[in-house]
Amino acid sequence: MESLIFSLGICVGVPLLLLVAAATMAAHSERDRRARVWQWAMTNGWQFQDGGSAPWINRLPGRSRRRLGIAVTGMLGGHWVTVAEYSYQTTSSSGDSTTTHTHRYIVVLVLLDRPHPWLAVQRRGLMSQFGRALFGDKPTATGNVMFDAQYQISAADASHAKAMISPPLIAAHIADAVPQWTLQGNGLLGYFPAGKFNNPNLIPGYAGPLLHVADLLGPVDFAAPIDRRSPSRPADG
Repeated sequence: MESLIFSLGICVGVPLLLLVAAATMAAHSERDRRARVWQWAMTNGWQFQDGGSAPWINRLPGRSRRRLGIAVTGMLGGHWVTVAEYSYQTTSSSGDSTTTHTHRYIVVLVLLDRPHPWLAVQRRGLMSQFGRALFGDKPTATGNVMFDAQYQISAADASHAKAMISPPLIAAHIADAVPQWTLQGNGLLGYFPAGKFNNPNLIPGYAGPLLHVADLLGPVDFAAPIDRRSPSRPADG
């Protein structure tokens, strides 16, 4: 009897110890990862934030259980840029079991030198394609057949959208060289599926495609742009 109890103890105890050891190693690895990103931010003069929220989170996918991970903010390409980890969770049920799915993204926010009305370029889903086939193009359509078939433009002002979305930007979208994005106030926001900041040196590269969007946005007037050599940090609208 004692040998049976001992055997059961071994069967239960060893897997439990392995789980505890794995959890401890994972926690230690996560602390090291965050420390590496913090050190990178300090070395490069960027601000570091761990967790929290932001007003632009409402423009991201996911309606529940949203969270920001590490976020770093600094000057890049003449703009204030924030690059952040973002995730949200969904659940699915099968029979009596429920599974939780975590969706992870890298989010990039680029602050422009002036505010703009709402504007967004996003890939068409099946419903959008069906609506276009049924009702035709909206006033925000560009007239470029390839672009209008793949992307839809949402805008508070159609004439502003036509001025902002330049032919080079249209070509970049067709070539899949830039991400889908939204613009509200002076905050240009883009995101793409990805994991965490395992290599901090890649952070500037994450911002590159959205900075390309910022450079390709057309002017809305002929006023001289703000001197970007000594910018102040505006608030995200």
